[in-house]
Amino acid sequence: MTMNENLEENLKNEKEKEPGVSSGLFNSSPFYVRIAVYDNFTSIPRIIDLTHDNIADFITSTTEKIYKVSHDQGGKIPYMIIREIVENLIHADFSEVIITIINNGNQIIISDQGPGITDKEKAFLPGFTSATQEMKKYIRGVGSGLPVAKESISFSGGSINIKDNLKKGTVVILNIETDKNNIPDFNELNTVKENTPLKAALPAKDSFNENKQAGAYDIPFDLSSIKLTIRQIKIMYIILELEEAGPSTISKELGFSLSTSFRELAFLEKEGLLKTFTSGKKRISKKGFKYLEYYSNSF
Repeated sequence: MTMNENLEENLKNEKEKEPGVSSGLFNSSPFYVRIAVYDNFTSIPRIIDLTHDNIADFITSTTEKIYKVSHDQGGKIPYMIIREIVENLIHADFSEVIITIINNGNQIIISDQGPGITDKEKAFLPGFTSATQEMKKYIRGVGSGLPVAKESISFSGGSINIKDNLKKGTVVILNIETDKNNIPDFNELNTVKENTPLKAALPAKDSFNENKQAGAYDIPFDLSSIKLTIRQIKIMYIILELEEAGPSTISKELGFSLSTSFRELAFLEKEGLLKTFTSGKKRISKKGFKYLEYYSNSF
């Protein structure tokens, strides 16, 4: 059973508890969240209040509601990125959560009144985490959420920022640029511009060989020869986040057709970046991990 399957099982068990029964991680339930949706700044926002009896409902239902409302407004922030930030609210004990949706759904602001994040730079680095053993029943807790969200939203032409809330807590701002003169539209990336190859900005070949001889790059393959499109890199990061995925998952997460998702997965596997496991789904190979590592470091 994969880590994601274990987490889903824990969330399922939590959801099946009697309403109002706490998981033991939090001292109070139900959990509340308020969503403010701004059509413009000349009128008051529409307010949506949600109440959840357990952690499973909070994570799943809140993510789905934010995704639906923002995309109904015309937003393009992917579901997976929204879920990462919602899951991260577990560190704030889900305290006084406010979701603000503005700019036609292309900016989502998630605020809480938890303990806050003291070192915001390290929060974006893999491996830095404050997750407890109890929290790991519901989230991975390995410090991957914010780093993956940052890389994923950057490939969608957006950004993520963390600020301190007024008295205590954290404010996370997700933003997708909509100026077509500066940032390509997401749908445009899915068609013409996704056929433009991207090449990882690795050291020059001579420098690469020198560093490899010195032991700096302990890999048996030349990553500098790998050329991927924006679409293919998006797929790689989705699989990195989910641990494994098939064409239907890629289609749902990124909005590609099933045939396109199948074709791209087949290409990535042929390049040795993915492997098919007993579940029938694709996972990142050793070569794939190395490619993403070097690509991220030079992005």
